[in-house]
Amino acid sequence: MRIQQIRNATIRVEYGNKVFLVDPWLVEKGSGMMAPSSDPVKAKTRSPLTDLPFSVDEIMAGVDALIVTHVHPDHFDPETAKMLDKALPILTDSIESKMRIESYGYLDVRVLSDEGTKYGDVMLFRTEGMHGESPERCAGKVCGVVFKGEGEPTLYIAGDSVYYEGVERALDCFEPDYVVVNSCGAELKGVGRLIMDKEDVEKVCLHCREATVIASHMDAVNHLTVTREELRAFLGERGLDKHVLIPEDGETLVFE
Repeated sequence: MRIQQIRNATIRVEYGNKVFLVDPWLVEKGSGMMAPSSDPVKAKTRSPLTDLPFSVDEIMAGVDALIVTHVHPDHFDPETAKMLDKALPILTDSIESKMRIESYGYLDVRVLSDEGTKYGDVMLFRTEGMHGESPERCAGKVCGVVFKGEGEPTLYIAGDSVYYEGVERALDCFEPDYVVVNSCGAELKGVGRLIMDKEDVEKVCLHCREATVIASHMDAVNHLTVTREELRAFLGERGLDKHVLIPEDGETLVFE
């Protein structure tokens, strides 16, 4: 298994002889969304905050399928949708997302199943997520994805979720070897925190001490509240720095 951090929540996952690109957001720096933030400076800053580490052609080379955990503009936006081959298979979280993606012209869009969706030799399981600190104060439906395959470790991508009992259920049910968590603590004005922050990453570590945690969705959106540097320092203070990998954009992690 190989995981390459591209930018934000966009990662390449090589698993079971397939290459998946998760939550592709491939627009140029400063040309995308400007999320409402309670910080007046951040509120006027257009995302993404960083350049892509490689060209779109390099990122897409060899990709067999896309996984879109939800269709928010920092995960799969209309401009990215225009760039890519419309025949490329896409696996997504819901009928609503399927219909949105099909409206962009994509021809093979499938909804992930809680019971497992087979793609080649890989089984992909949709898991629940909560894109906010409560069901009443959240930014909409999302999902996580668990990868299982013969001779491969179990991988859980938690998606855009805070830490809550739904994440715990996935950790307990699948007992993953590796867990990717979106960790910049993004906050939306009028809604609150949308995804995991430093303390949530710590909770994941403490709940599954045998798993390796990988921090993604860092340093790229204007409404972030946690940077890679801050997360690294926090985990070091708590003796968890060896438990969590925080890849830079473009970095590839290889797991035997």
